Amino acid sequence: MKTNSLAIRTAAGIAALGLALAGCSNADSDDGSGDGQSSPAASADSDAGTSDEASEPTADDDTAGEDANSDSSALPADADLSKDSPSVSPEDAIDTALKETGDGIVHGIELDWDETDSAWQYEVSILDGTTDHDIEIDAESGKIVDHDKDSTDDEERAIDLTDPMTFDEALELAQEKSSGRLVGWKLEYDDGQREFQFDFEHDGEQTETTVDVETERVTVDDD
Repeated sequence: MKTNSLAIRTAAGIAALGLALAGCSNADSDDGSGDGQSSPAASADSDAGTSDEASEPTADDDTAGEDANSDSSALPADADLSKDSPSVSPEDAIDTALKETGDGIVHGIELDWDETDSAWQYEVSILDGTTDHDIEIDAESGKIVDHDKDSTDDEERAIDLTDPMTFDEALELAQEKSSGRLVGWKLEYDDGQREFQFDFEHDGEQTETTVDVETERVTVDDD
């Protein structure tokens, strides 16, 4: 009887030990450490780290941003003025010049490339009494870069960018007799007449074509 009782107690102890080991195994499985799977908190931390890394700008992104912010709208030196225009319009250049002089008759405006400053510049001519002003304006920034004054007894008449002929209308007449890249132009009152003058360049040669805005007469000087 003692032998049987001992055997029963031994079997019960073994069974209890087995249940305890099974409980530990289930606990390990529940926290994910037993099967190699991450807990939801760990997964969230991992996802957050990946998101932060993806959102941080790289060196290439910074370079792209700098390129996007660079001034790519400025006209190059070899621009064709019959197709492209600078940032500052002729009207704005005239307004800037008149603010500088305070008053006067605008009798000329010219746009061409200045080799010294390496920039497209307007030159606006204004007669105020007996003082003739030549004001140079950067065609991209609109800033005045030079202002010359001379005394004169000449009589001048005002020009008009739209009447009796617009720039486009005059250019169309000029291109009927001349071709090439338009490298400069002016509108001025000269020798008793208002005229557009267009400077074309073709194969290294320049042609000066003048259009009388009153008569629409076109003359070509290719010297």
